[in-house]
This record gives sequence, C-alpha cells and structure tokens, in this order.
Amino acid sequence: MKRISIIFIMSFLSACSAYSQENFKWTAFLHQTGMYYTSGRVTSDGFGLGLGVHALHKSQVAGQVDVNILWGNGNAVTTRFALGYERKGKWAPGVYGTFNMIWGQRVQMLSETGEKPPMPAMAAGIRVTPLKFITKSGYISALELGYGFGPEKAMSLEFSILTAGIYF
Repeated sequence: MKRISIIFIMSFLSACSAYSQENFKWTAFLHQTGMYYTSGRVTSDGFGLGLGVHALHKSQVAGQVDVNILWGNGNAVTTRFALGYERKGKWAPGVYGTFNMIWGQRVQMLSETGEKPPMPAMAAGIRVTPLKFITKSGYISALELGYGFGPEKAMSLEFSILTAGIYF
C-alpha cells in the first residue's frame, strides 16, 4: 500500500507540473491537526503535527497532499489527498473532497478467524476551510473541519487548529 501511495503522490505532482508554472501557486504548509477514526474493528485517534504541499490553479481549483503524525492512542500516521475549490480573494474559504489513510498503532479487534483488520484504515469525505486568509507570502487558516466514512461502517472526524503556509 505504501507503493500505491507514493505512485499516487508522484503522479499527482508530475501531472501538476505538466502545466506551466504560472498557472499554479505552490505552498508548503505546517499545521496542528487531530483525528478520530472508528469502525467495526478499528479505533484510532490522536493530536499532532503535519506538513504538506498545497497547489492552487488559477481557476481556484486546489489540490493538497499532507502527512501527519498523531499521538494519543499510540502513534498513528495519517496521509491525506484532497481536491477542492477555494474562493478568490484575501478571505479564501474552501471545500475539499478528501481521501485519508491511517497507519500505525491503533486499537483493533480480530475477526472470528483471528485475522487482523487491513492496514491502512481508509476514509473518504469532505473538508471545509472557513477561516482561510491569503497573505503576500502564503496563507493562514484556522479551525478546518472534516468528516469521512469508510468500510465496515467507519467514521472519521478530523480537524486542524492552525495551518500556516508559505509560497515557493
């Protein structure tokens, strides 16, 4: 599954670079994040830090890839791929469709045959960024919220308290 993630990230980045550079604003960002994931056989949660890359096309279509490390219920790592739309201007709220993968330590229940649940746990959902503000050198965003669902009646709640990005 790690190979699939790396291939997906590399494909996304190479497809984005196929367009001329003036069509995209690339931003590296750091954020404080948290997540709670539960399904019929897996529970994982935590709070921690993450970093990623955000690409904004001149049409205001945005893509984002990030990796987060969370502490709480052991050590979990989440990977998120997001594609969405942002409003143009200094106040730039946005909405994204997301795909999250949760790796690492978690509480899990074995099946009746003694099999562990699949790794990673996955969820697809929606994320909103209502308090995102554009600056000369990047952006700042507060209180981003997301909700997702996945296999085995999974539910994923995610949030970012503060995100700061800088253009490169």
